[in-house]
Amino acid sequence: MRKRKKLKKKVVILIILIIVLALAVSGFIVYKTYFKSDDNKSKIIDEIPEYGYTLEADQPKIYKDLFKKLVSVLKEENVNEEEYARLISQMAAIDFYNLDNKVSKNDVGGVQFIRAKNAQNFVLEASETVYKYIEQDIYKKRDQKLPVVTKSEVKEITKEPYSYKNIKDDDAYKVIVNLEYKKDLGYPNEVEIKLLHTDKKLEIYSMK
Repeated sequence: MRKRKKLKKKVVILIILIIVLALAVSGFIVYKTYFKSDDNKSKIIDEIPEYGYTLEADQPKIYKDLFKKLVSVLKEENVNEEEYARLISQMAAIDFYNLDNKVSKNDVGGVQFIRAKNAQNFVLEASETVYKYIEQDIYKKRDQKLPVVTKSEVKEITKEPYSYKNIKDDDAYKVIVNLEYKKDLGYPNEVEIKLLHTDKKLEIYSMK
């Protein structure tokens, strides 16, 4: 009788251990699948702390070159605001549509230039549209064909007033950015970006 009880106790303990192990493994897989671990985060190689902008190592050369220009522009005592608007519009468009360096559908590009209040909805919408079918690339073995942006230029930049609820900006910007890709996979060649002022920063409130 005692032997049976001991056996049952051992079986119960074994079952509990198996369940705990299974949950642990499942949790690890989910974390690796949907979130960037520290090992998968690209290294930050430059930053503009006053504006909260960072440059990651996996960005394409054209993006890195624009970031260097942005550093120079924002260091000036009197910032050339139109050039500032041009640069971050190009960078946001490049980072958003250069999908080849993205780890998953949740690794949405250009977010650091999006208005803080709009960022969450921006990521959610992107992950269910443009980014929806991106395959996981945690271990850098993906062979999916994804767009690589090779060139960008500002086609047009104008000022247009912005007014919504208690926010008003008479000097908001509208920028049209043209993109070229390594291979035409059907992604947009023209991106319309709208920016408004938030203190000393320009933030994107619309990109389409």
